[in-house]
Amino acid sequence: MPRRKKSDKEKVKEEPKEKVQKKKASKKKDVYTDPIQLLDEYLDEVITAIGISYLNFTREDFKEIIKDPFASAVGQVKSKPKSRTIINRLNASRDSLMEVVSYNIIRMKDISNLTDDQLEFVVSNVKRGIISLAPRLYEECKRRRKEDLIDILRSNWNMYGILSPFTCPRCGFNAVMPDYSCKVCSSDVSMKEVKKQLNVMQLLKDYASFDVNMFKDIVKSGFFYYKDGVIYPPSSTFQPNDMVFEIVLSKDEKSSLLNTSDISHHG
Repeated sequence: MPRRKKSDKEKVKEEPKEKVQKKKASKKKDVYTDPIQLLDEYLDEVITAIGISYLNFTREDFKEIIKDPFASAVGQVKSKPKSRTIINRLNASRDSLMEVVSYNIIRMKDISNLTDDQLEFVVSNVKRGIISLAPRLYEECKRRRKEDLIDILRSNWNMYGILSPFTCPRCGFNAVMPDYSCKVCSSDVSMKEVKKQLNVMQLLKDYASFDVNMFKDIVKSGFFYYKDGVIYPPSSTFQPNDMVFEIVLSKDEKSSLLNTSDISHHG
């Protein structure tokens, strides 16, 4: 059966659809500013303005070091932002920026190959990454005999590290863990040293003055738990991630404690 020819009226009706399709096909995609190309143009001005040009990395290294924060500061924009706008955004979160920069330096470079200025920058700005980086940074600072940098590292550990109630006698960090190893320098710390810092005899004698029965239980069992400045009896239970130290008493310590006036008085 032959196809019926479309009337002029039907052709007119179809024309708008064809025009719409052409408009859709001709619509251009949005073009956004490429932050990597922009970084190449603004690099010298940016590293000077944020105060890291003195670190004396190569141009390519500097680009890699600040690439991510720079791209975030540029954002997704169609028009090219001014360099001052980007710099102001970077400096608005300066502490976080310097922290990211320090991580990127460590990611790119071996710590032993850093200059003194670069090492000092990393030590000063590593902040929350100090838990994993402190051992390497401490050893490098020690190798270079940079006591001033070790002091900075120690201060940052006290703010951002896993703070222990006991100080490592070797490195001086409050980083003695419940297994009696130092998180920073990996030294094994003796029970004797921990009990010395705790002043364990006086601590237990004071404890006996307000809970003699629990005190007797501790002396009889020969150990107690120490957590957050508080003594806990042997029967105590804790959460898996709690920083709990098991303090074991020597035979002489138990004997001395049993003969205290407090025990005699309470029978």
